[in-house]
Amino acid sequence: MEFRGADIRLVVNADGFGLSAARTYGILMAHRNGIVTSTSVLGNARDPETIKTDLGQAPSLGVGVLLSLEDGTPVAKPEAVPSLLDGNGKFPSKEREILFNWAKVAMQPAHIEAEFDAQVARLRDLGLRLDHLCARGSVGFLPVVAQAMESVARRHGIAGLRTAVERPTLAWASDLPRGLATAALGAMAWYSRRQLGARRHGPQSWGYFERGRLDEIRILEILGRLGPGSHELICQPDLDPASQEPPARGEVIALTSSRVREALASRHIDLCRWSDLF
Repeated sequence: MEFRGADIRLVVNADGFGLSAARTYGILMAHRNGIVTSTSVLGNARDPETIKTDLGQAPSLGVGVLLSLEDGTPVAKPEAVPSLLDGNGKFPSKEREILFNWAKVAMQPAHIEAEFDAQVARLRDLGLRLDHLCARGSVGFLPVVAQAMESVARRHGIAGLRTAVERPTLAWASDLPRGLATAALGAMAWYSRRQLGARRHGPQSWGYFERGRLDEIRILEILGRLGPGSHELICQPDLDPASQEPPARGEVIALTSSRVREALASRHIDLCRWSDLF
């Protein structure tokens, strides 16, 4: 896969490497056979050594961290981040619980930053070269979380920071509750970016609303709307590694589509990684 500069540059970033075997396998397949150029490793994934091994199969894949405050255990010592945990010393299992804790002002900013720093440091200690940070789910657009992300990015010299979602489209009307929720996130993301420093400006993001459900038609539509500058297409391809049959539907099919590749070539869109944008 070749990376070079162009008037329109596109990072195709697959979130959740290490979240499950299906996600890891789907990302690797969509990178080898398709247009995925970058991935975000789950920050509190259980088996970082396996993640390092799996990433070794894709040396040209850009790597960042999907910082997580949801599900599983913290990377930092539990006593260092108590306001983020439930009574069992684990993260809340549902995103709405995190949002509820934020609304109650129960999450301490110092604890968020300490946990994010521990997640990044653990992956860097494995020898991974990290070029961006983003957050799992919608919590990354909360001002207190966005500020912690930026502080950690600055401390570790990481230039890329996802802080935005795309503008509303007609497609959102097909799933009005999710569309309204995404619109609300966009407004909150705008406010959060106003509070940040130099790292608040990342590429224009696309696909947040449909991540996990992107099809060929939607990807082609997004490619047709890209203007000059830097963009990120967010995806979450899953593919069961035990399956001997190609997936009947899903993002892996769309991300490996020949029509999508033809559209990239016809519009002279260059695929790149986050590290190529800075």
